[in-house]
Amino acid sequence: SSHPLAALAAHPATRRGLAMQSLAMLGGRRRLQQRLPTPVLLTGLGFVALLAWRPRDVPRDVRGSGSGTAFLGFATIAGETGSEGDPAAPEDPCHALKAEIMGKVWTGVSRWENAAVAGRTIMGFGSQASKLVNRTLAYFDAQVEQRAIGGCAAERAEIEKILKQQLHSVFLLQRSTIEQVLYQNLKKDLLRKMQRKKRELNVKEKLRLLHESMSDYDSQVRELRPKFIENAERDRAEQRLSKLQWGIHELPEAKEMMAKWKMERMRKLGSMRQSKGLAVSLSPGMRLMFRPPGLGNFQVYSRRQVGPPHNLNEVAMGLLNDGDVMDIYNKRASPPLIKFQPTVGIDVSSG
Repeated sequence: SSHPLAALAAHPATRRGLAMQSLAMLGGRRRLQQRLPTPVLLTGLGFVALLAWRPRDVPRDVRGSGSGTAFLGFATIAGETGSEGDPAAPEDPCHALKAEIMGKVWTGVSRWENAAVAGRTIMGFGSQASKLVNRTLAYFDAQVEQRAIGGCAAERAEIEKILKQQLHSVFLLQRSTIEQVLYQNLKKDLLRKMQRKKRELNVKEKLRLLHESMSDYDSQVRELRPKFIENAERDRAEQRLSKLQWGIHELPEAKEMMAKWKMERMRKLGSMRQSKGLAVSLSPGMRLMFRPPGLGNFQVYSRRQVGPPHNLNEVAMGLLNDGDVMDIYNKRASPPLIKFQPTVGIDVSSG
């Protein structure tokens, strides 16, 4: 494979010259056949074919700038043609070390990210994230020193930047989860207090609940914020919660409660309103009695008031199993099974 003739055949100029010679020799085949014996002719044709053939599996040192071309004086030409089959340059040891370290660290970071996306908070995330960055950089420095690698400052800075960016994103996801939970809790507390007091809350009451929510936010975010993150986005959370407590009366639940309270106040004012002079109010009612057979040892009685608050009507229903007992008031052997009795209530007032 390292024969000098192979390198000579690889050059384009050599190939063109050999091709012209082979055509001329083939054109004078008849003359050769007439002048030379057959064995000599076959030997010459084989030599020409060998020179015209370009080897495909010639090593790089022969096709490129190897010793074969230099041996024949074609080193300059081989350098101009280039080396298409050169393998890729060896990988930078700093890049290799960075890829190795990031592959080890990325498993834990991905697990944290999945938990944060699912709406869960990681206990002690702030301290764990800070320790992860410091340990990773310390391990990188130790490996650089152990492997005697120099000039890896750019890779170290890139590792630090990527880790901090990813951990910052995980922190923001958890912070958003905490803010949403506190938003819902503040909303429930405001509506519950409004329902208990049966009125809209004043400014002092709203601010007290807002301050309690922000205290919870600070205590929870403090455990999740790594040391390399300066902005915990407290202003954003405070702005959103403050907007909720100032506009709580505009929520559908609050509007429904306030409409109900207004109707109750109107009813009370209507019932407490006094008319001038003498006023007579008639309240019709009804009494219904069932008296099945029996000795009167079972009795049920119920009475309800119906109608508007200012003019209530009374409906009474009863059950007494005394059908086998003589009715002495009506002078009958047994009382009637059903007894219906209308009533009228009279209310006389003067203003």
